[in-house]
Amino acid sequence: MPRSKRNTVVALTQTSKKDKAVKGQLIENIREQADVFSYVWVFDVEHMRTVILQEVRTAWKGSKIFMGRNAVMRKALGATVEDECRLGAHKIANALEGNIGILFTNEEPSVVTEWFESFKKDDFARSGNVVDEDFILPTGPIMLGEDPAPHSLDPQFRKLGLVTSMVRGVPTLNAPHTVCKKGDTLNANQVQLLKLFLKPLATFQIKPKLCVRLADGETVHGDA
Repeated sequence: MPRSKRNTVVALTQTSKKDKAVKGQLIENIREQADVFSYVWVFDVEHMRTVILQEVRTAWKGSKIFMGRNAVMRKALGATVEDECRLGAHKIANALEGNIGILFTNEEPSVVTEWFESFKKDDFARSGNVVDEDFILPTGPIMLGEDPAPHSLDPQFRKLGLVTSMVRGVPTLNAPHTVCKKGDTLNANQVQLLKLFLKPLATFQIKPKLCVRLADGETVHGDA
């Protein structure tokens, strides 16, 4: 009988060597780009979505975007004046906190800030997201867009907390139902209801925070 892969033991030394190699490659790549480009930015990402980030990478294919472990990127850049890979890189390294990425580019700072200010993509919120507006379903037939909800969805509505009755074959609310309020941290049921009613309450956006000109280490955007 063939040996089950589920019972295969992977030596910790193998996984640690692989992790070390990946970290080493990231450090090397970041330092290589620091030698090539004129500016390095650190940016925040709100409501991260991999597919949308790929759109950004495609639009900025003449530049380089890195998102990885902050500690590894910090090491690559150098967190002190003595260790920095290029002038001013330590300023970026010390700003790497939270859901952060770095951008190497030759585009002028005004071009970067204007482009990212205009690039926003609405998407459905996820569990744990905090919403900034109310969403309330009114009394009466439940509508999905311009059409009444099909009767087949009634069990799902009930499972998600809606109190419904069937009126002429249409799931109907006898009282308004608050799906979420401004400031709520969404749970799984709220997320599903927002998707059912095509209500995107999250916006993917990259916010440039700090930019350093690598030729002289000067901060050209943000506070060092």
